[in-house]
Amino acid sequence: MNIHEKRIIFAGEELILNNQRTVYWSRKNMLILSDFHLGKPAYFRENGIAIPKSVAMKDIKTLESLLIYYGAEQVIIVGDLVHAGTNKELTLFKALVQKFREVRFLLIKGNHDSISSSQLEALGISNVHNELQIDPVSFSHNSRPGSKKHWIVGHIHPGIRIEMPTKRFIRLPCFVQATSELILPAFSRFTGLDMFRHADKKASYFAFYEQGIFMIEHFSGLDVKG
Repeated sequence: MNIHEKRIIFAGEELILNNQRTVYWSRKNMLILSDFHLGKPAYFRENGIAIPKSVAMKDIKTLESLLIYYGAEQVIIVGDLVHAGTNKELTLFKALVQKFREVRFLLIKGNHDSISSSQLEALGISNVHNELQIDPVSFSHNSRPGSKKHWIVGHIHPGIRIEMPTKRFIRLPCFVQATSELILPAFSRFTGLDMFRHADKKASYFAFYEQGIFMIEHFSGLDVKG
């Protein structure tokens, strides 16, 4: 797995964005991610769409590699850990949590996290919150534009479309850093992309792919020249 990083300052804190869809907050030794959507491939299979089981396994292996790489003591999942009810893919996550017993897993509830608190606890989630504040940073699943606080949020699955010199377009997931919020990409690779433009004209966009991560400032529309 290739890990490429970009360091940013958000809420006066140094955060490390990476091309594996997570943020590392070094001062807190904390790994932050959003929109895992465990069970989404299984949900599609149950409804007759042949999505391979390896999709969820790859996401679990990525998280395992990141935990080893950063040596994080805490993981915050900013909503939508679970896609739809209990499912077999949750056993993969539970096995990962049991493998890293020294790591504390926290969940900010998202709109898809409909299973009970006791079921989440059985997976190894230490605490479940609707919102959470840790020093100058607050966490919520839903976007909080224009807030006086600094929020790390998910839910949107942000992406950006880039025009290549060949006049063809590629779509890439991205982080969005605005004045008062940092929007995370979906951790699950089996998600769509919202090609939106943030209302904050000072927002910066950090697009990534398997071999790198790069910044695009002041994105003004759907397309960026490559």
